[in-house]
Amino acid sequence: MTKEQLVEKAKTLAESENLADAFRQLPDLQKQWRQQDSEVESLSDVELADQFYAYVDAIKAKKNEAFASSEDNKKSIIERAKAALEEKNFKKAGNIFNDLMAEWKSAGRSTKEVDDALWEEFSEVRNQFFANRKAYMENLEEVHAKAKEVKEELIQRAKEINALESIKEKTAKMAALMEDWKKSGSAGRNADEALWQEFNVERKAFYAARNAYYDSLSKQFSERAEAKKQIITSARLNLARSEFTDEEIESMKELRKQWKTIGNAGKENEEALWNEFNQIMNTYFENMRAYKG
Repeated sequence: MTKEQLVEKAKTLAESENLADAFRQLPDLQKQWRQQDSEVESLSDVELADQFYAYVDAIKAKKNEAFASSEDNKKSIIERAKAALEEKNFKKAGNIFNDLMAEWKSAGRSTKEVDDALWEEFSEVRNQFFANRKAYMENLEEVHAKAKEVKEELIQRAKEINALESIKEKTAKMAALMEDWKKSGSAGRNADEALWQEFNVERKAFYAARNAYYDSLSKQFSERAEAKKQIITSARLNLARSEFTDEEIESMKELRKQWKTIGNAGKENEEALWNEFNQIMNTYFENMRAYKG
């Protein structure tokens, strides 16, 4: 190959996007050039040599830049690998390490000394992850067994809560129990499903009892409100007559006694009903005192 051809080849490699191929071919290209050297050089030989070595320098500069880039990339991978050691989800962490390994393979090469040192550091982090995961898996059976015990205890507590009389107490305790369930951890895929179904039976029983209680309470409030409205109607009739006979006065007193025995009509109704009834009663007895002098 002539010097002109070697210069053209060097130019092609310097402009190539395939850096790995350029780096691979460079030593042989330089060897061929040295084989073309002669003791006597013409001006043309000097110009060709300047061109050739300019292209060689360009290739080496790209090589140095690639080495530096590869080193930076691999240092970044190592830092991300160290961060992944803090991930508590080992499946997620495993995926991260797989991605980092693939990234490492495509990160390019630096000098052998740098590459070996970086690989040793990266391998140490990976080995730490594998050791952590192995220890976790070996301990997982014990973790699942403990979680199973906790969930079985929570199921028993749910049954005890459902046996209570106070809906208010049951509601507070069942809410706290649900939070404890969320914190109890996994008992293993198969056990978790069965335990949840058993726990959920108790939760559904609680909600059914709570809904029935409030439905009943709402009905009671409605009935009590209706009874008090009837009392108000009777009191209003007496007020309209205002004859102030013994029978009428006794009737008003009896209405007051009946009001007390009916019970609360719920906060949506009770205050308005009481204000209306009390106003009628106060007006009636004030009028009575004025009438009787």
